[in-house]
Amino acid sequence: MSDQPPIPAQQPAPPQPQQIQVPIDDAAMENVYVNFYRVSGNPDEVLLDLGMYSQVFTPGGPEPVRIKHRVVMNFVTAKKLAEVLRMVVARHEQTYGVIEVDPNRRLRITPQPPRPPQG
Repeated sequence: MSDQPPIPAQQPAPPQPQQIQVPIDDAAMENVYVNFYRVSGNPDEVLLDLGMYSQVFTPGGPEPVRIKHRVVMNFVTAKKLAEVLRMVVARHEQTYGVIEVDPNRRLRITPQPPRPPQG
């Protein structure tokens, strides 16, 4: 017999979670342009209505917003989407400057310095 203590058996490393790549079929995807949204919901889901506001004013008043799409998602997906959108907008602003959402400030024309006469 040996005077050395027994060597404990090595525990196998816990299995690493396997990443599965889920294929995405976007063959039937449709592109839509929206410049209007409305958010509502219930205890289980977020409802995101998307539409188009023409911003055309007629003698009878403004044209109505045409809502044509509704996205329904759970709150986990909504939170993930909100975070991704925040990151995308932050990256855009780092590259191109701050996006002004106040239309009164956004549409102001920045005065240009007068140009010297050419001659």
